[in-house]
Amino acid sequence: MSQGLNTAQLESFEQDGYLVVDDVLSSGDLTAIEGEYAQILGRVTSDLVDLGRLEPLEGSTFGEKFVEALPQLDDMYELYQHLDITLPLFNELPADAAMNAGPAVFGLLTMSKTLGHRRIGDRVRDLLQPGSAHTDKAPQTHLPEYVLDANVAATLWHQDVAVVDHTAGSTNMLTVWLAVTEATIDNGCLVAVEGSHRREATLHCPGKVFPAEIYIPESIINHDLVRPLEVGAGGMILLNKLTEHGSFDNNSDNIRWSFDLRYQRTGQPTGRDVFPGFVARSQTAPESVVGDPDEWANMW
Repeated sequence: MSQGLNTAQLESFEQDGYLVVDDVLSSGDLTAIEGEYAQILGRVTSDLVDLGRLEPLEGSTFGEKFVEALPQLDDMYELYQHLDITLPLFNELPADAAMNAGPAVFGLLTMSKTLGHRRIGDRVRDLLQPGSAHTDKAPQTHLPEYVLDANVAATLWHQDVAVVDHTAGSTNMLTVWLAVTEATIDNGCLVAVEGSHRREATLHCPGKVFPAEIYIPESIINHDLVRPLEVGAGGMILLNKLTEHGSFDNNSDNIRWSFDLRYQRTGQPTGRDVFPGFVARSQTAPESVVGDPDEWANMW
């Protein structure tokens, strides 16, 4: 049975430039993701303890251990790179660069392994008519003052079309933001400018510390139209590529955990040719679908 969007949801997305959909992933889907990440975290932190860069962790959950480990590290990427689902965009990639290409994450990308994943795929299909990043937003009190990376701290105002190159200007790109933990105002949920996808142009400025971290100046955001997009664990937010959005600091004691996935119709430019795009779903050419996480990992 199709788990697509109804007429009211389609009209809301067209009008607002975003749509919040609750209860997409099941508890089983979330448990599989958390288990995969707990295993990675345990392996990496054990190695760091052996190297004398980390004290043994006392937390019992992935979130507790992540929050405990992060402020101890001089370079947070010693840990974080193993949790991301893409390799970093460096001019020269280190030989020891790491990422997570595990089966639980791959199931999310391909949208077809479980009922929850099929629900994602059906809704993506409805908006595209036929990418990717992992985020653990740590509590602000556990972050060093210099951390400006949007994957672990507040996200500056931006449009997703601005973080890809000009080849994707005509691509019908859809952002799927999946919540592994609940996202609330207190823990730094997404915020979006209602209807901003209908603006003719938006000015982006290069980041002062990281030039790739482009942002929209606060002064041109219409704060009367800013809407917090709270969503429960297992829910998702769909975003038009032109919708102005960001997120605030996490003021809670726990992580706010999400995945940021990008989809477009097969054959359209991704705007990030250095990342290996692949076919996640196809009715006309099912043989083109990449269905093996090892095959995806080898593409990197």
